Amino acid sequence: VQDEVDRLRADLIGANETATEWETKASELSTQLESAKQEMRGQLEDIAGENKQLLAEMESMKSELKRQLEERKAIANDFESKLSHITDEKKSLAAELERTKDHVSHLEREYDVMTEKFTKSDQCRQKSDAAVNNLANQVDILTSHLENAKTTITGLKESLTQKQAYVDRFETTELKLRGEIHLLNEVRRKLHNRVMQLSGNIRVFVRVRPLIQMELEQNFSQHCASTSLVRRPSSSSSATRPSSRGSLCDSLDNSASTFEPISYPELLDVSAASLRKKHGPFEDITKQAIDVAEPPKDRGGLKNRNKTWRYYFDRVFRPHHTQEDVWTSAEPFIQSAIDGFPVCMFAYGETGSGKTHTLIGDKENPGLIPRSVKKVFNAKREMEMNPKFCVSIKVELLEIYNEEVRDLLDSRSGPDGQLIKLKVNSDDTVRNILVSTDNKDEVSEILELAQKRRCVKATKSNSQSSRSHLLFTIHFEVDSDTESSRRKGCLRIVDLAGSERLEKSGSTGVLAKEAKHINSSLLALKEVISKLQAKEKHIPYRNSKLTYLLRDNLGGDSKTLAIVCCSPHVNHYHESSNSIRFAYDASKVELKNDRVFSA
Repeated sequence: VQDEVDRLRADLIGANETATEWETKASELSTQLESAKQEMRGQLEDIAGENKQLLAEMESMKSELKRQLEERKAIANDFESKLSHITDEKKSLAAELERTKDHVSHLEREYDVMTEKFTKSDQCRQKSDAAVNNLANQVDILTSHLENAKTTITGLKESLTQKQAYVDRFETTELKLRGEIHLLNEVRRKLHNRVMQLSGNIRVFVRVRPLIQMELEQNFSQHCASTSLVRRPSSSSSATRPSSRGSLCDSLDNSASTFEPISYPELLDVSAASLRKKHGPFEDITKQAIDVAEPPKDRGGLKNRNKTWRYYFDRVFRPHHTQEDVWTSAEPFIQSAIDGFPVCMFAYGETGSGKTHTLIGDKENPGLIPRSVKKVFNAKREMEMNPKFCVSIKVELLEIYNEEVRDLLDSRSGPDGQLIKLKVNSDDTVRNILVSTDNKDEVSEILELAQKRRCVKATKSNSQSSRSHLLFTIHFEVDSDTESSRRKGCLRIVDLAGSERLEKSGSTGVLAKEAKHINSSLLALKEVISKLQAKEKHIPYRNSKLTYLLRDNLGGDSKTLAIVCCSPHVNHYHESSNSIRFAYDASKVELKNDRVFSA
């Protein structure tokens, strides 16, 4: 260890000596560094002075170079402007040279053209000389023609004077004939009105619709069932002792399957003659008869009564009659409305009896409303051919639903819209919409819209049963220079909702409520007709909104047509019989008992 320590000491001493040597060298180097720094500072100061001098010289040279550059730029710009001017002059001279060449070429062409024209003009001059000679000849000919034409014109003027006098006489005759036509039309109006009054201000038509497919199938199935029942093989006991009650029931079933409760006797029919002995003579040969027979029924073995009633009406339409037949008979009423009188037509009958078809119809078989609209507008067109007449037509559409009067022309009405109730004042509604129309197409659109807004539902009796009364009114006003020609007509057509029995239609809930209101309003109508027939002083118009709105049509000086529709099927016997009895009561009503006819 001592040796190691000694070795380390010797190393330490050597290291100290080395350090001392390095310190000496470092001192020397520091001295050398300081002297070098001072030398370098002196050199840097000399270089800085030289740099300043060089910078000054460079600035001077830079300024001189800029001045020379500006001078050379000015000279170059001057040369460029002169060169551009010379170039422009060159282009201008080249263009002028081209124009000159073109002008020379054009002049050469013009010279050729003028030479050719001169040649042609010389030829034309020669032709003109010949034409002038020819025209001179024609002038002589035309002069002679002119003299002849003057003579002809003189004759035509005399003829024109004569024809103008004829035209004046014709216009005078036309004015006279127009006046006579106006007077004859007034006479026709008065005579037509008197004929309508003599025929009865309330006239009644009965229309029996044809059997529908379902009823025909039902008749066929019943007939087959009754035939099989009659021909069924009987047992030995029944063969030995037949039951008189069973045989009677079989025969009744067989007869009921083919029984027709409604028949149409002719004037010279033998069966009708036998009925005249029983029921008396015909009341009026101008009227038509209809027989209603009670269907056979089981009376417990007693003899069937075969009771038959006969009624007379202004017109009876059988199943084979068409819409045209109905229109032909109803057309005089529309003419009365055009002549300025109030007219009402309403269709009465059970649901499914054909009321809506009779009044509205379809495109192939239009009903009374479309035909009436067409006739009204035809009359408007004919009247307005005379400039003295001005015709205005307004339409209104009302619906009586559950004893509430609603306006079908209001956009808020309809089955899916808001219920618009209207007040009734006297025999008219308050604040309902009146639409002015200029052609029948507008009225057709209004009717289609009203049909969509009208309350229609399905029952067992009818798949599209009207649940409200529809009142369609046309106001026809004629304005003229003369006071006597001014008039206002009103045509009201009412499609009554069909009467129905709840047990037959199967109506419940809302349908039952609707049926109750329909039946009550129709009952009120029957009561009003009954009171009018009995000529009582008090007529209960206020019992229903329907009768209140029809007050003037039922009890005033209105021309009223009742179209009673019914079904010929035996299953609808009671409803058809009631409808025909209502028609009979209505036919006995006289609106003008004093027989003072209006002029």
